[in-house]
Amino acid sequence: SANMDRIMRAQAFAHGVAPGENMMPTGILELNPRHPFVIKLLESIPDDGETEPPQSVKDNAWILLDMATMSGGFPVRDPKKFAARMTRVLKTGLGVESLTLADEIDPPAEEDLPDEPAFEMPDGFNMEDLNLDDLDM
Repeated sequence: SANMDRIMRAQAFAHGVAPGENMMPTGILELNPRHPFVIKLLESIPDDGETEPPQSVKDNAWILLDMATMSGGFPVRDPKKFAARMTRVLKTGLGVESLTLADEIDPPAEEDLPDEPAFEMPDGFNMEDLNLDDLDM
């Protein structure tokens, strides 16, 4: 489990083993061949076996693995590649062609002080009845 992996890495660190020397966790990824994600991924792979699958298919396969890894409590192995994949998926999903920032906006000028909120004292409370000597401070 992910918790046991964290415990083993902490023990290795306590005994002076460098982080790269201990083995990466190994797990078993079980795919349900009837799941719609798996079916769609398999349909997206070219049949000839020689043609490279499109980048979107590769990204979706890696994201499926990353989701399973994170759901199991393990960290993503390469956060930079994960972020790049997610950026590509978001660009495609949102229809964004370029990540170039838009021009600066000029927000409208606001007054220096906001309007004072209307506040009324509730009925039944009299400030003259308040005795500060009764309070423990």
